[in-house]
Amino acid sequence: MKIIDITRDMIGDILEPRPRDIHKGDCGRDLIIAGGAGMTGAAYFSAKSALRSGAGLVYSCTSEENFAIIKTLVPEAICLTWGDAEAEILKAGPGTANIEGADFRKKSYDSIAFGPGMGTSDESKEQLAFILKDFSGPLVIDADGLNCLAQEPELRRLLNKYRGNAVITPHAGEAARLIKCLGSDISVKDREKAVRFLASEYGVTAVLKGSGTLICDSSYPDVIFRNTTGNPGMATAGSGDVLTGVITALSGQGYDVPEAARAGVYLHGMAGDLAAADKGEYGTIASDILEHIPGAIKQFV
Repeated sequence: MKIIDITRDMIGDILEPRPRDIHKGDCGRDLIIAGGAGMTGAAYFSAKSALRSGAGLVYSCTSEENFAIIKTLVPEAICLTWGDAEAEILKAGPGTANIEGADFRKKSYDSIAFGPGMGTSDESKEQLAFILKDFSGPLVIDADGLNCLAQEPELRRLLNKYRGNAVITPHAGEAARLIKCLGSDISVKDREKAVRFLASEYGVTAVLKGSGTLICDSSYPDVIFRNTTGNPGMATAGSGDVLTGVITALSGQGYDVPEAARAGVYLHGMAGDLAAADKGEYGTIASDILEHIPGAIKQFV
């Protein structure tokens, strides 16, 4: 097993300056499914962080109870219901979205994020199942999306068959549930072994959050990347939702999914470091991390 530190030079090799003639359609049309009733913050943090990370268009699929707040706090985002999002994905034809050369009437979304604040109801599980069957682009699964996976064997089967590239972003508790439901006794305290297991067994790019966040891709299970940015001030509500938005935006802009995960984790941590330098570790909240994302990216492009 090889462990490689994610460095500034590595991220500099990934991120690219934008062409002068670029337009919003070139920067990703990203669907973020987050925020059930009463969980407006999850929808807000994930949608706005995607926009702050360069997404051209962000569609916030959230509870209609959240629409007024999202429209006020993130007017750049487009609010829509699950029915509207589902119909848009279906326009591309089952299982063909975003596959080069596929015969589809209309491209749906360049990337999708699912899970923050969604709960684990039957409805949430049905939505995730639909995405795994009918979408084929970059997919980020976080928070309650991961809990749905841990509870439902059929969702795990669909994820293993997913035709696109998926990223899962568990914290230690979520990772423990994802490991236990497969009958393994691997401890999340053995972080390297845990992230490798998650990547291999689920067929994804696994991001095991925490101090020195680890990333492993199922295509190269013997290589683990370790983040070198971030600080204890990032242990705050909403921080993970911000990371979801960053990775979704980068993958929607066309960056290779494992590279988008590595760059997203590094930039998220750097934004946290900038926030802590400004507010202190005790005073840093997710909004501070979010607002320092542009400053982190600006150091590279």
